[in-house]
Amino acid sequence: MLAGFLSNVVKLLETRDGIDKTLKTIKYGAVLSALMLTTRRNDERAFYYFNDQSRRRAAEERERSANRLRKLAKSLSISRGSLRVGKFLKFSMQCREHLVLSRTNTTDAEYRRRHALEFLAYFMEAAYYFLEQGVWLQNVGAFRSNDPVKRKKLKQLALRVEFFMYATSIPLRVAEWRDIRRMEKATRVEEKNEADACEKNASTSKRFLSFISSPQKTKTREEIKRDLIRKDEMEFAKANAVKSIAKDSLDLVLVTSDLEWIHERRVRDAIANEWVYSASLSSALISISKLWAKTLRV
Repeated sequence: MLAGFLSNVVKLLETRDGIDKTLKTIKYGAVLSALMLTTRRNDERAFYYFNDQSRRRAAEERERSANRLRKLAKSLSISRGSLRVGKFLKFSMQCREHLVLSRTNTTDAEYRRRHALEFLAYFMEAAYYFLEQGVWLQNVGAFRSNDPVKRKKLKQLALRVEFFMYATSIPLRVAEWRDIRRMEKATRVEEKNEADACEKNASTSKRFLSFISSPQKTKTREEIKRDLIRKDEMEFAKANAVKSIAKDSLDLVLVTSDLEWIHERRVRDAIANEWVYSASLSSALISISKLWAKTLRV
């Protein structure tokens, strides 16, 4: 069992997304841990700073641990930026493919709307990852504007594009979830109709005799296996869509809180950091669970 688990971990870390989401989970876990250590130290300082030297030393040790965790989080943030180099090209190609499909001569309005939404979502992802490369290059010192306002504008522009990326992604995932639900409903109706027809047209004894005399009318083992695989795929796709909706909703809230809406003020400044980093860690864990479920099916 341990060997199988480690094999799946290796498969997860072989992909760029797997490494990226693993680093994201460690990063926000480290930030949240550092924040908890700092909060505990500040609470204890008021009571024990002048009275208990051992507790004071313990509090200082927790502060040093918190600083190390912050440095780890900063390093992981830069590492994640390097993993995203060129990622915008992938979404650019997908954007081009959907642009070609959207020009297909068809009278199906739903089909055209779906491809238009997919095109917009991929376009936003390509634009976001392109701008993120600029932000990353600034962070590592490859180039820096002399004007700090310009550096801030680039980051805010990337955040605005990220906001629209999630705003277009969520409706698309909801539409996918609805399609899967319709497929599941159609499958259940089909199975029910077959069972009702069998129950209506023959008694128990006649069905038994029909099964003996005409076994070819029953489903073969291959057909049963194919139906089970189809149901399993629909369940996996539905769970994946639900996770994507939850993750994108969390990220949309986080990006909204980071944006400067009125007079360079952020909503995040009015929210406790514990809630912000907890939401970020939850988003990372959802991403990991999606990739892990996909790895188990490989």
